[in-house]
Amino acid sequence: MDDTVIRDYIARELVRDPSLLPLENSTPLLDSGILDSLSLLRLVVFLQDQFGITVGDLDVVPEHFATVDAICGYLRSRTDGSVSTAP
Repeated sequence: MDDTVIRDYIARELVRDPSLLPLENSTPLLDSGILDSLSLLRLVVFLQDQFGITVGDLDVVPEHFATVDAICGYLRSRTDGSVSTAP
């Protein structure tokens, strides 16, 4: 399991502006408008289902969802570290 799963989900399900593709791990998801409140909730549900974690309300903060790299860092902190951000 790696960052590709997360990046592909965001690109396929949440990006509304094709000019933002291809999505990079460092693309600012919040600042670029890719994530808004509704798409963030959709992403949280996806992450919970995909990785078998529970994302608490206090964990839904900008620093955890700013980029794909930030999401992977957050997931590593919640799992055994098996989420990779290697290219």
